[in-house]
Amino acid sequence: MIKYYLCLVIIVVASVVRSASAQSADELNKFRIAEALEQAGEYEKALGFYEQLHEMVPGNFVYFDGLKRIYMYLKKYPEAERLIEARLKTDPNNVVLMCQLGDAFYKGGESDSAMIVWEEAIKVNPKDPNVYRAVAGVMVNNRLFEKAIEVFKKGKSLTDSKAIFIREIARLYFLNMNYSQSLREILELFRYENKPSAMAYIQSELGAFASSKDALAQFTGEMEKEIKKNSDNLDYRQILAFLYMVQKNYSAAYDTYKWLDKRAGSHGDELLAFADQAYANGGYQPAADAYRDIVNTADKSPLVPQALVGYARSLRALGEQVYSEDDHPCATSDTLRDLNASLAAYGRIIDEYPKTQYMTEAVLSSVEIDMNYFHDFNSAERLLSQYAGILSANPYEVILTRVELSIMEGKFADAVKDVQQAIQVSNEQNDRYYDRLEYQAGRALYFLGLYDSSKYYLNRVTSNPMSDAANESIQLSNLIADNAGNPPALKSYAAADAMSVSNRIPEAAAQWEAILQEYPSVPLAENARFDLAGAYCKMGQVDKALKYYSELSQDSTGIFADRAQFRICRIYQETLHEKQKAIDEYESFLARFPNSILQDRVRSIIRDLLGNNS
Repeated sequence: MIKYYLCLVIIVVASVVRSASAQSADELNKFRIAEALEQAGEYEKALGFYEQLHEMVPGNFVYFDGLKRIYMYLKKYPEAERLIEARLKTDPNNVVLMCQLGDAFYKGGESDSAMIVWEEAIKVNPKDPNVYRAVAGVMVNNRLFEKAIEVFKKGKSLTDSKAIFIREIARLYFLNMNYSQSLREILELFRYENKPSAMAYIQSELGAFASSKDALAQFTGEMEKEIKKNSDNLDYRQILAFLYMVQKNYSAAYDTYKWLDKRAGSHGDELLAFADQAYANGGYQPAADAYRDIVNTADKSPLVPQALVGYARSLRALGEQVYSEDDHPCATSDTLRDLNASLAAYGRIIDEYPKTQYMTEAVLSSVEIDMNYFHDFNSAERLLSQYAGILSANPYEVILTRVELSIMEGKFADAVKDVQQAIQVSNEQNDRYYDRLEYQAGRALYFLGLYDSSKYYLNRVTSNPMSDAANESIQLSNLIADNAGNPPALKSYAAADAMSVSNRIPEAAAQWEAILQEYPSVPLAENARFDLAGAYCKMGQVDKALKYYSELSQDSTGIFADRAQFRICRIYQETLHEKQKAIDEYESFLARFPNSILQDRVRSIIRDLLGNNS
């Protein structure tokens, strides 16, 4: 009998378990179908499944939330309201549910009811900042920015989380395009946070908002007003200087930094900060002016060496911008003025501050300027030899510089030997000069006519696509491969290239002319024509340069066509100063080369040129 009852119990339990499992599996399948339909945007079909699930397990929050979402998607706001209200009866102080109920009321056209529910939500816990953020968040989603600001202001006054609400209010004022009020609000952070933290946040926010020119103008105007009322406030001056820098109004920024430097007794620190930032932003001329002022007015200051090297860097950047063939293809000799001044500044560091950390940079930069721009190879050799001891801490940088100098001097075998010796003792993974050394070896072997050996080194560089020398290596490797079928033409072109590297421009031009006469159909003829145009630019023969650039630009599919057309534009703008002709050529560029990487640059230049007309 006991066995009978035991078996009966087991059968009943098993039956209950099977029933529960079947119900659970059915429930899970319905939920999966509901989710899939919702994700597919089939809300009407999903609705039935969510309603069944909610009816089966009314206490399940996941089913409740899914059904509520579907009601909202389908704009069945009364149904959503009843659903949320029913759940609120079991959890009357649930702020999230109250916010959702207000959302349903507002979307359903019952704005007064929505406001009442949201007010009730705040009363649940008026000291909790998260309550205000939850209510304001729903309001923002409904674009009720002014109402959300009121909620945040109430939270600011009734809780201890002042800084949190200041940030939120400032952001909402910005979204509502009330930029002046946004700035006034965010300045209150100085009252509730330590100054460095407040300053960092304010500058970060203003910088992010500054994508709007209107916002930036209003921020700046409002800051100028605040300073008139608080003329001695250093923090406000810092923010104004920051805004000027964002706008690249370097003149106004520098005046502000000078005031800050004098008022705070910084002895040049503020001016140096301005100069460093201007340089980092590409404002090389204002940076150079500021560095020069520090050098001239703070003769015995420890900042002088740092300012002097900044001055030299800025002048070099200015000179290299002007010297760029793509930007100033037919620039006149006065383009070397800034580079000459940079060389003098580096020379002063070498003479007056030999024991500073800037000595190595001063020597190597002087060598590079001498050999790349003034082609004074003797001066470059002298500097490398004279300061070999100081430069020994940067062996591979020195070797790379020596190799480049040897190539310019036509000492190609010496260049290859130096590279091979350096590579034998180099750690390929850690030496950042390794790829550049191999590229220079490839160049030198190309000039020697040893093309297979050249390609060996070039291919090693191109196998690393992240290498700084990869693009140059690819171009030279392709030149060799494309013209391997005509060794005399390739040899002749390499000879002209070597002359150009050594700054024997007239000889190189004559050689390229000969190539075009003797080998007009080989692939490198296009290279020769492009190089010849550049050579005539350097010799000041602008008409001939334009002739060859025009020939190249006629074939829109040519490898140099877009660059040639761009150089034509730049010659008319920068060399001949024919503004309208330049605009016409730029517009022709946009029409003929829609896929060129220079498109954005050209559009920007046209905007600047047309702006100058107004």
